[in-house]
Amino acid sequence: MATNDPPDLPKLPPIRESAENVLPRLPRDMQGGGWEVVANTPVKEPTADAAAEEPPAEPQQQQRRGRRDRRDQSAATGPSAEESVAEPQSRRRREQRVAAERPSRNPTAEVAPDGRRRPRTDDGRRFSSAGNGLVVALLALLFGALLTAPGMHKTSFNKQPGTGRDIALAVTGGVAGVSSALQLDRPRHLVQSVAGRSRADEIDVAIVIPTEPTKSPTPKPDSQKPPVKTKFTPTKKLRLWVAGDSLVITPGYSIVRAAGASPVIDSVGGVDGHVATGLTRPDVFNWFEEIRAQMKGLRPHVVVLNFGANDDHGYMTGLDEGTTIGEFGGPDWVKEYRRRAASVMDTINRAGGIVVWIGLPITRSETQTQRFDQINAVVQRVAKARPGKAIFIDTYTMFAGDTGGFTEYLQNAKGDTVKVRAGDGVHFDTAGGDIIAREVLKQLNRTFDLTSWRRASN
Repeated sequence: MATNDPPDLPKLPPIRESAENVLPRLPRDMQGGGWEVVANTPVKEPTADAAAEEPPAEPQQQQRRGRRDRRDQSAATGPSAEESVAEPQSRRRREQRVAAERPSRNPTAEVAPDGRRRPRTDDGRRFSSAGNGLVVALLALLFGALLTAPGMHKTSFNKQPGTGRDIALAVTGGVAGVSSALQLDRPRHLVQSVAGRSRADEIDVAIVIPTEPTKSPTPKPDSQKPPVKTKFTPTKKLRLWVAGDSLVITPGYSIVRAAGASPVIDSVGGVDGHVATGLTRPDVFNWFEEIRAQMKGLRPHVVVLNFGANDDHGYMTGLDEGTTIGEFGGPDWVKEYRRRAASVMDTINRAGGIVVWIGLPITRSETQTQRFDQINAVVQRVAKARPGKAIFIDTYTMFAGDTGGFTEYLQNAKGDTVKVRAGDGVHFDTAGGDIIAREVLKQLNRTFDLTSWRRASN
């Protein structure tokens, strides 16, 4: 009869004993390094038969195995004192030998005593830190400031009055003094002399006022005769020079082109236009000296001028000590500006020339137009006081629109609409310059005899 008891199962070993038998034996390099050798682990001892069964190891394998055993033994026991001292020395010698034998892209590179190569560029230069680069940059800026100190000082002098100008003058004045003492400004002066600008850094605010000529008795009306016009021919040409601020440049080139088409007019000196200049700031550009020098050098019969676009402010240089001019358009300002305009005209007249002064035009800005009107009134009054020697051309009405205001476009003689003013609302366009040139030639024909030579030749 079958029993209901379950069959007997094989007895399992204890869990600990089973785990110990399952775990592999630790490698030799882990023994003695904080690891505990597992006990009761059967170790299979090599036998002669097993040794005989193993194939003989290759010589290279034997060498590698010997080196591995020595490393394992050294790791377990630690290097000896002699090896600890000798190892860094041998390593340094080995690194030096390898560095000497290794081909180098830079044969001039240095090798430090510790065997490390100092970094250098391909052309043999040593790398520098950012601090060294900053020091070199600062020294270069200082050296450049010393070389250009005179120009920096003049630029500071030309600034508008204020704290910024005072500080700039103090700083650049000291730098200019050091530059002059060390003679570091000599190269700049030499270059300017070669370029024909030897006095470019000089701060010249002198205004040369011609002395009043001795007035001759005014003839009686019944004894006056019509003035005789000076005659010019292709062999004796009228010499014409154009100068002024930026407003004279475009009309000036139109005048030069028209003069080139005339057989009796010779343009001398081209168009001498200097941007942002005028009669109030001789420190920026001294027109009084420029006109006096050009009258001697060019000897023109007619000088076409345009000034005032940069003079509509209440600041002037070249004043006598203690002289003030007040605000723009005030009595003192008007008196001083009249004196300067008169000195320019007198300088030209006494050198044998006649002045043709182009007035300031209407502009897009109503405020600027009002200021230009005040300057025109002063100059026109000075020109009228010199009949036959000064001509004032009124461009205000010449360029006004149908309503009397500003316009960029006008109709020419053919009835075509042309652009006569620049986009900035102040300067002239080419067609506007041509209009002014025709008016200048008209005034020259009224003042001089430019056509009688044709009748004589016929």
